[in-house]
Amino acid sequence: MSEPTQASLSIGELADRTGVPATTLRYYDELGLVRPSARAAGRRRYATSAVRHVGMIVFLREIGFSLAEIERFIAGPSRRELIEGKLAELAEQQHRIEVARAALEHGRQCPAGEPVRCPRFWSIVEARQRGLSLEESHERAH
Repeated sequence: MSEPTQASLSIGELADRTGVPATTLRYYDELGLVRPSARAAGRRRYATSAVRHVGMIVFLREIGFSLAEIERFIAGPSRRELIEGKLAELAEQQHRIEVARAALEHGRQCPAGEPVRCPRFWSIVEARQRGLSLEESHERAH
């Protein structure tokens, strides 16, 4: 005779299956991201589908979504817009990282020997103080 399948999970079981601490799951409940399907004796009980739902939240956090963005993602109607917005945001971050890497590479290879003795280093600092972007400052220094 086979055992009956468990229809719901305790918060501890959900935490074990997802690797997400119970305190975080409670916080997600407060935010409305993961709701218990029921309460038994005052304790949260989650549908087994919550494992996938929490997995999605963890994944979205890993790729840079804020909890507010995840809340909108779960709500549904603007998922593609959220994805497009996140792609644009990541492209901008990637660009800033590339500019920063180029500046650091120059600092490492600067003929002045020490970055703080490098005239280009100081021209970038001064341009930033004048309100130019990192990219504009770096371009003007070269």
